[in-house]
Amino acid sequence: MSPGPSETPPSWQVSVPDSGVGFDCRPGDTLLLAGLRAGWNLSYECASGGCGMCKVTLVSGEVDGLWPAATGLTARDHRKGDRVLLCQSRPRGPCTIRPTGPIDRAPLAVPTPSRRPARVVAHENLTPDTARLVLDCGRPVPYLAGQFVLVELPDGTRRAYSMAREPAAAAVGQIELLVRDKPGGAASGWLFGRLAVGDHLVVEGPYGRAYAQSPADRPVLCVGGGSGVGPVLAIAEHSLTETPQRPVSVFVGARSEQDVVLVERFTALHDKGADIVVAVESSAVESAVENGDSRIHRPWGPSRTGRVLDVLEAAHPDLTGHDLYAAGPTGMIDALLATFVRTGRAAADRVFYDRFVA
Repeated sequence: MSPGPSETPPSWQVSVPDSGVGFDCRPGDTLLLAGLRAGWNLSYECASGGCGMCKVTLVSGEVDGLWPAATGLTARDHRKGDRVLLCQSRPRGPCTIRPTGPIDRAPLAVPTPSRRPARVVAHENLTPDTARLVLDCGRPVPYLAGQFVLVELPDGTRRAYSMAREPAAAAVGQIELLVRDKPGGAASGWLFGRLAVGDHLVVEGPYGRAYAQSPADRPVLCVGGGSGVGPVLAIAEHSLTETPQRPVSVFVGARSEQDVVLVERFTALHDKGADIVVAVESSAVESAVENGDSRIHRPWGPSRTGRVLDVLEAAHPDLTGHDLYAAGPTGMIDALLATFVRTGRAAADRVFYDRFVA
């Protein structure tokens, strides 16, 4: 029976042995959401079940898994039977978990996540497989530039999408997302085939640790691939809003010239002094130039041909003096870390990244 209007829904106590850490988890909430809401700095990255960073041992109690085939759990984890992902687990009652490391308090400046209803107020196709989605959450949504939310569709499918505007744009309760079509994907079927203005969804968040956090005296360099241009654009805009004279560079990677989106916002960044570099992997950019395609005649100059990381490395072989922000496909992020962090050409504690797990 549902609780009456004056009744408080029950919650389950979640504890961590020998740590003093405990928190309440409401029905319908994941362990990750409940722990972060309680102010604990839990380990996680994608919050979608793909990375395995929030894996813990379930010492006692039972949970329902949102994604039984989550790639964040290995075959060995399944054989053991007591490994669960915080982001994919909703407890059935009181439970005890054991994380792989200590848990401390979350930074006070980081907004705590919550679940809230949202309504689609804009749905614009920017390319055949990239769309701009604006959701109205009814009240201001606190988040930091570079963070993301989980969008829950009517059929229960949950996918992570980063905010593509700096936080000031969310003061009226609206958030803007940049989403990519994944052929055959459950979320893509909704977002590109069935979703319409006026439809209702559920938004959970904000999540993510690759948010803008640079001291005023640090140059900022952003790298975005695919829909990763959304969060790094928000970070670059916020960095210049916070410190107008700060050196800011943005490197954008795209498959072809036709896949470069949000050009007007990159133009505005360029006009404020940011260095903008676009790299396209397809040589079609040369034929576009020859045919007079106006899209490649931009204030910051023509696109480069090649992988965005190769273009970045050629322009900045040493990034130890920069704060580096990156968002995009797993392969791009892993290659960036191998190229710069593992070789000592970027400071590991000044690199902030959001890996888009497929």
